[in-house]
Amino acid sequence: MTLLTLVPVLFSCADRVAIGTTPPTTEPSSQWASALKRIASPDGINATALRDAEPELNAYLAWAAEHGQHSDGWGESKEDKRIAFLVNVHNAAVLHNMLRNNIPSSPDDVRVGWYRWPGSGFYWGSKYKVDGEWSAIRHIGFHDAVSRYQEPLIWAALYDGTKDSPPLKWWSQKKLQKRLKGAMRAFVNSDRGLRKNDNGWTVNPLFIARSDDFTFWTDSDDICDWMSGFSSGERKQWLDQQGDLCTLQSWIADRRTDVDATRPTAETD
Repeated sequence: MTLLTLVPVLFSCADRVAIGTTPPTTEPSSQWASALKRIASPDGINATALRDAEPELNAYLAWAAEHGQHSDGWGESKEDKRIAFLVNVHNAAVLHNMLRNNIPSSPDDVRVGWYRWPGSGFYWGSKYKVDGEWSAIRHIGFHDAVSRYQEPLIWAALYDGTKDSPPLKWWSQKKLQKRLKGAMRAFVNSDRGLRKNDNGWTVNPLFIARSDDFTFWTDSDDICDWMSGFSSGERKQWLDQQGDLCTLQSWIADRRTDVDATRPTAETD
């Protein structure tokens, strides 16, 4: 089999996820937003609350499958509405994919067809219908949101279901840019963003893997310069000391599923 014939076969092996719920006639965003408050905590998601909220999750994703900027004619002036929608749908798809895979120990454990490398089955091999089109989870977040709007702050809102992920929350379109800046500031100044150990400071792997996003679309000289603008205290002092060298090191990614171990989880078969 040649490479040209292999590529269509590879992508045809993606799993189109059927929600199995009739789309509601009215937008169910408020119900899903309320459910997220029970699911999310600073220490991770409550698996019991997530399972209990499956009806609200399914209703939201079924609605999002038929709505969005194209289906509902949101103009370019509705940029914040578009971004908030994409982020919320991305995060909901992550949670749904966790549920349908019985909350795996890591998203990297999910295998779909030819998608066998770590994370590929979960993020690329699992496709959800959004605004009338089928899209991989990572495509919704990276291509449709971050790249489309050339806004690296969106990374602070994209929940990927792991211990290294930014915290899960509902995103309103109101004052979205202010909220994204606040979320990035909180992320950088937390141990999920920049962590101190015996050898100094290490950063979340996201900032190394996506460093170009944080510099190419901004006026920052490098990733240290960019992170410094959102840091404070010891973190800012250390970042400013890097100067032109900016030799940041990331810790080994913690790919365990982001479940709050201090709260009970439902029994599974």
